[in-house]
Amino acid sequence: MKPFLLILSLLFALPAFANSTDEQNRIISVGSSITELMYALDAKDQLVAIDVTSRHFDKSGSLPQVGYHRQLSAEGLMAQNPTHVIGSHEMGPDSTLKLLKSAGIEVITVPSGDSESDLAGRIDAIAKITGKQQQARELKQQLHQQIETLESLDSAHQPKAIFAMLSEGRPATVAGSETTIDKIIQLAGATNPINSNFSSYKSMSFEAIVGVQPDYILVAQRTWDALGGQQGIIEKFPLLAATPAAADNKIIPIPSSAIIGGFGIESVELSQSLYQTFERN
Repeated sequence: MKPFLLILSLLFALPAFANSTDEQNRIISVGSSITELMYALDAKDQLVAIDVTSRHFDKSGSLPQVGYHRQLSAEGLMAQNPTHVIGSHEMGPDSTLKLLKSAGIEVITVPSGDSESDLAGRIDAIAKITGKQQQARELKQQLHQQIETLESLDSAHQPKAIFAMLSEGRPATVAGSETTIDKIIQLAGATNPINSNFSSYKSMSFEAIVGVQPDYILVAQRTWDALGGQQGIIEKFPLLAATPAAADNKIIPIPSSAIIGGFGIESVELSQSLYQTFERN
């Protein structure tokens, strides 16, 4: 090939090559449901920082943490020189996101939601940014099979399970319909007796919880740790002792990351784990 033709061909090839590499992306992942997909799609090398809800994915502890996904600081984010900040609808505050956009950083909100199609949309959105479309196809197929298997399982019984956020001196906050944990409970073969009363999260008195008579009470792992496990929970909220869950030692901690930012990979894994728990008992 003549020298000038070789140079010309390289000039035309360079943009396509540059766009095909991951080196251009410097991504801050905000939210566990986003970070889990960055890892699952083998795009973790494009990460330059994560939020605190994602820290359990960074086994080496090498990635900087930019704070809590609802309370982000523009200064802290921009210090990482990102090209993209990717999060769910829970990412904020809006003032921080506006500052990032004005600085030329791509701020991308991916689909949340609790259906399989919502999860697939989140996977596709991140795959498009990271160039991991083939990995996305494989991941969606794998998750579809896992969800399909869970939906096809016959439960020996359908225990009543609720999720409660507990804070001393305050009523409990429980999950109704249209929540990730409600989807998880149903996939695990149990029923959420609260979901016919309201959607999202609402305050509920402990007397009302006793009236529901749940077989299981699910609590966040951090709540479990802070209150001292089941014994500590009963000591601080003695009315719960009148529930079958307390009587049978079935107050169970679950990872908060599995219920934040929409139904995701950790949500499927928690559904599988809870199914085994419910069936054993």
